[in-house]
Formats: sequence, C-alpha cells, structure tokens
Amino acid sequence: MPTIVISGAGSGIGNTFVEHYGRDSSNIIHALDRVWYEEVKDSENAAKVHQHTVDTSDQASVEKFKSSIGDAPVDLFIHSAAVRGLNPEITKNDPLPANAETLEVVVPDIFREALVSNVLGSFMLIRALLPNLKASKEKPKCIVMTSGMGSIANNSGGAYAYGSSKAALNYVVKSFTHDVPEVMFASIHPGKVDTRMTHVREEGAIDPEEAVDLMLPIIDKLTPEQSGMYVDRNGKGIPW
Repeated sequence: MPTIVISGAGSGIGNTFVEHYGRDSSNIIHALDRVWYEEVKDSENAAKVHQHTVDTSDQASVEKFKSSIGDAPVDLFIHSAAVRGLNPEITKNDPLPANAETLEVVVPDIFREALVSNVLGSFMLIRALLPNLKASKEKPKCIVMTSGMGSIANNSGGAYAYGSSKAALNYVVKSFTHDVPEVMFASIHPGKVDTRMTHVREEGAIDPEEAVDLMLPIIDKLTPEQSGMYVDRNGKGIPW
C-alpha cells in the first residue's frame, strides 16, 4: 500500500497530483498546504486523502506534520509548494507577471519570502521526511517542482526573487542526492502552468492536468542512475 506525500496540494499542480494518485484506492496520500480552497475540499478524491495544514516556511508547522505521521514509511514525496515572489503593488494594475519581478520593483520583503519559502522551507520539509523515505521498502523518490528560471545559464534576466530561490533549491536537491543515496531525487521544471501563483494566465501556459500528464512518465521511470537530474516536463536536461 504505497504512501505518497504531496505538498502545495491545495491547488494547481499539487492538487492535480493528488487527484491522479487518489484514483488508486490502494494509495495512502498525505496532502499538505497552508491554504485549502473549497474546490479541493469537495473533490471526489478528498475522502481518500489525509489533509494537513502546513506552512513549510515555519519550522514548528513542519515539525507538527512530521509528528503526525511519525515513522511511517513514505514511498514518494512530490514537493510542489512554492511562492512566485511578485510585487503585489504591481500586480494590481499590470496584467504581465514578469513586470512584477523586474530589477526596479523587487522589494526586500518579497525577496525574503521567496527565499524562506522556496529554499529554507523546502530544505526543512525534505529533511524532516528523509527518515520516512529511507524507511520505504520500495525505491523511494523525492520529486521537486523547480523552474527553468533557476538555471544560472538563463538569458532572460529579471525574476530575481523567484529565479534565485529556485537556483538555490536546485543546489539543495543536488546536495541531498549526494548525502542521501538511498533516495532518488529529481528536479523538474513543469514550464508555464496556469495556477494561483500568478494573478493571470501567462501567455503559453498550459493547464495543470496537461503538465502533470507530461511529468508522470519521468517520475515513474526515474532510476538511481538519474537521481539528481534537472529536467523540463518533457524530460530534457536543463543547464545548471
């Protein structure tokens, strides 16, 4: 009976993963988010899911969740929780998310939130779950939703808070790969996806269902030799 933990499960990509794995009644799913929306609470798979209100940027909140599951083995952890780091004053009047994260409009509080949530919060949550993953009788996997914006080889500029937080997250995951060889890790860039992370649908964005469908084969086929890879939703490698 596989046990799956999914963060950022209150909406978007995380919730779509919950819906997918929830179709198999043999799965035990722990769904984490700091905000739960009504459409998720009323979803057809909600009865099969253990919902936990967890703020990944708050160590006490992470520890409370860890205490609730104890030493139970976890076979798959999909970490989808993140914040975009957009300046809310800009998003009130500008329809383009990119204009809310330029050099001129980045403010310290927004930058700090992105680093704390996307980097430190991710580290604390993954580290807390390592004993559970290592206790799995299967080949445990930790899949992290990252971004192509975290590539130092990027040629676009901007996205200072989000991009730098994802670059740091990539380092964290890569380090886990070396320090915890018993667990398979992968950093996957889902591409532009229409989620609550932005205030409008970005040009070229796809629906969460399509993004998850593309990523599932990568997750299912992940091997120990591939652990630590940084790829897009089609499985293509991204320069670090």
